[in-house]
Amino acid sequence: MKILKSNVLYDGDMDKECIPLCDAMNAVKGIITSESCCGHGKESFSIYFKVTSFKGLFFITRCIDSRYFKYGCKWTCELTVGDTIVDGILPTSFYLHSEDVGEEAYKQANDLVKNMNWHLNHKNFMKGFGLDLEDFEWE
Repeated sequence: MKILKSNVLYDGDMDKECIPLCDAMNAVKGIITSESCCGHGKESFSIYFKVTSFKGLFFITRCIDSRYFKYGCKWTCELTVGDTIVDGILPTSFYLHSEDVGEEAYKQANDLVKNMNWHLNHKNFMKGFGLDLEDFEWE
């Protein structure tokens, strides 16, 4: 079984609960996480990310869709906009977050990683939507 795994190195300040989902998301070519927070048990689990590939965005949104992810009705992906242009790029990013908090949100985030790996290994899904293993980093 192929497992999504990115080679991104995180700083020591990153919430450890966010690392598995950020690793899986960063392993999808065209997805670049920029900020994350597990909510410290009091707020939602949150990840901000940029998109450089429609295929990457499709994969992420498919994996959080409530038809394919048992907690999909409790996770939302929103488009956000900032005020500062960086390197000529308009300040647009996506915000993936949970409805639940604490241990329940951590469990759901880990289940989302499992769902992403399931999709990566589903040959008919990958072929049917023109996705190739070259679009992902995996071990």
